[in-house]
Amino acid sequence: MCKIILIVMKQRLKLFGIYGLFWLVFFLFARLLFLLYEYPFSFEISIKEWLLTFIYGIRLDISTTGYILTVTGLIFTFTSFSNGKLIYKILKGFTIVILSICAIIIVADLELYKSWGYRMDGTPLLYLAKPKEAMASTETWLAIVLFLVTSGLIYITIRLYNRIFREKVLEIRKSNILTLAILLLLTGCMIVPVRASFGIAPVNTGMVYFSNNKFSNHAAVNVVWNVMNSLAYRKNTEKTYNFMEDAVAEKITQSLHSQSSNNIKLLYSDKPNIVILILESFSSKVIGVLDGKWDATPQFNSLAEEGLLFTNFYSNASRSDKGIISILSGYPGQPTTSIIKTPEKTQSLPSLAKSFNNSDYETYFYYGGDIDFANMRSYFLNSETKHIISVDDFDPQFNDSKWGVHDEHLFERLYNDIVNEKEPFFKTVFTLSSHDPFEVPIKPKFEGNDRATKYLNSVYYTDSCLGEFFNKIRETEAWNNTLFILVADHGSNRPGNSQNHDVDKFEIPMLWLGGVLTDSIKTCDIIGSQIDIPSTLLGQVNKNSSEFTFSKDLFSERYSEFAFYVFNDGFGFITDTTKVIYDNVSNDIILKEGLLEQDLLKGKAYLQYLMNDFKNR
Repeated sequence: MCKIILIVMKQRLKLFGIYGLFWLVFFLFARLLFLLYEYPFSFEISIKEWLLTFIYGIRLDISTTGYILTVTGLIFTFTSFSNGKLIYKILKGFTIVILSICAIIIVADLELYKSWGYRMDGTPLLYLAKPKEAMASTETWLAIVLFLVTSGLIYITIRLYNRIFREKVLEIRKSNILTLAILLLLTGCMIVPVRASFGIAPVNTGMVYFSNNKFSNHAAVNVVWNVMNSLAYRKNTEKTYNFMEDAVAEKITQSLHSQSSNNIKLLYSDKPNIVILILESFSSKVIGVLDGKWDATPQFNSLAEEGLLFTNFYSNASRSDKGIISILSGYPGQPTTSIIKTPEKTQSLPSLAKSFNNSDYETYFYYGGDIDFANMRSYFLNSETKHIISVDDFDPQFNDSKWGVHDEHLFERLYNDIVNEKEPFFKTVFTLSSHDPFEVPIKPKFEGNDRATKYLNSVYYTDSCLGEFFNKIRETEAWNNTLFILVADHGSNRPGNSQNHDVDKFEIPMLWLGGVLTDSIKTCDIIGSQIDIPSTLLGQVNKNSSEFTFSKDLFSERYSEFAFYVFNDGFGFITDTTKVIYDNVSNDIILKEGLLEQDLLKGKAYLQYLMNDFKNR
């Protein structure tokens, strides 16, 4: 009798161990798939680095497997008095569900990493409410390929599962209370692999970072664990940092924002029309007058000759939802979340629309896509923008791109509204044609079918729309009393495959144009960023900008010259003598040029103060 009990117990324990090994091998294969898919990065690292991604990354693989085995242990425990037939049905169903979820995450991450530069987390959930727009960045053929890869991965793995486990599970006999107790104890012991640590601190992403190469560290991360961890600690999107006492961080940050009330005047009028053109993904890398290596903007280059060009300008983050807030509310992006996700927080922000509403301006926002995407509608309503024009306000025949209405139709609508509407007005326009997948309605200017070339062609297209718009608007009466501000929502990692934290990914253009602009200054070399737009603009029209506490007037007689940006849980801090990039996950400096200790301290203080402010809104 005892021998039979031991055999039955051994059956279940052996199966438990093999099942855990099955998942561990699955996650090792997923890492190999990631390395092969991201070959532009992985083929630049050594074989040793490849091997180390598996050695260090196995901690998160074990942790993820531990979570799966916890549920498996409960299945085995509560079927102790059942035979293998029932266990097989339950375990196979569980395996198919978990495998499908893992496969979708793993394959989606392959493509998202190319665009985002970091492993997938809970961020995509923000876009699931709008699946059409969420898929708009993916070309149809690629979406089909990814679907087939996902389906293939699920199919092959299930076949493998059946071959390994079917007979073994069906052979299981009914057991007894002793087996139940041991299995329950074993399930409780899964806390050890889940934590992947015997120490006080459980496993975290930083524990698998091992290299000075960011890609190698990213490759070591188990993406399923990363998504799961992000969702489990979603409240931690309001993450705070404790580099120093809060009072010290506040004092340092406020000293960075200290400035004179006197500024250089560049406009003929104190009440001009204002049009802010937010250019999707325009990077300094592709703009000739900014010494871009890949010049795709002949019209912008020409316009720069008659306007005021900012040559040291930066985005504050790497996504549109953060860039819009920075430009219009002067509020910096957050490393691990976006304030636009939380309408109750965005309603507390100042906005340029509110400022101009108070001076009898009509305020507008133009976008050729879906205004409900990424919570934009809630932000513009909270910002008290009076008129919101989106894809539904255009003739349906113009809705001919995955994102909505191409930029030529957007600019045509803008032109007609400007020449026919009462002044003064404040308009914000957000282009979309240069958004991934970069499909534009013109013959390609640059030869090639890779993503970088498609991006260049999309920028060239939007640039041509800019040129046509300004050629027409320059001939109208409105030109004489309008200031146009051209600025990007964020930069781009292409061309050149910049990593997610690289400084050149955050270098963007800003150009001021219009008949209201004087010729006193042709270029501005002062270091600034998107958050400085509100104070700089309001200073030119004699409006109070004190609500924009993170914004500084670039034309003030006295102010601290710096730019701050964030990437996925890290920041960059740039001055006229310093460039420092800091990773909060590994608590390490990624880049330092001319680094002075006080400049790193300023960046840390700024981030700490920002996230405290964010949490308290």
